[in-house]
Amino acid sequence: MTLTRSLAAAGLLAVSLAATSAHANSLTFQGVTFDTQAIDADTLQLTISNALAANGDWTGIQYLQAFEIKDIGNVTGATLTGWTSDVDHGLAANGLGCTTGGTPGACFFSAPAMSLSNSMSFTIDFTGTGLNFDAPHLKVQFLESLTQDKPTGNLLSLTIPAVPEPQTYALMLAGLAAVGFVARRRRQA
Repeated sequence: MTLTRSLAAAGLLAVSLAATSAHANSLTFQGVTFDTQAIDADTLQLTISNALAANGDWTGIQYLQAFEIKDIGNVTGATLTGWTSDVDHGLAANGLGCTTGGTPGACFFSAPAMSLSNSMSFTIDFTGTGLNFDAPHLKVQFLESLTQDKPTGNLLSLTIPAVPEPQTYALMLAGLAAVGFVARRRRQA
């Protein structure tokens, strides 16, 4: 009976840990994939893939002008090598750069705009309190040419949902197997 209780507790713990251990986030919008990964408690990696194959109102984009990451806690500072950062202003919807009112995150601006590739990665260091990268909200400004005064198409303003990692699935399956084993043992007893 003690073994059965121990297995049940271990199984429930594994299911619980699996449900809360997702650290990667992914979103595909208009053919472009945005992935975020927490590197540590104050560092986030943003990866943009397939940008040159964008569709919808992003068809033809060639440059990344700016992006904003918010809803990650109380951000007081942010650093991204080669980019200007602003924690007091957010991404402009009808203009370029970080020029709107306050933002609960950080906005990053590149001058000149960065040429797109199909695999881009940015490692961002944040300072602040209560930082949590479980579901960051992302906005991006893409351009077709360097002479534009407004972004091309949609600003993207979406939360990037968590995607469980493979080891999370394995942990969850182990927990479910233990719970199933305990249930079967109880029926046989």
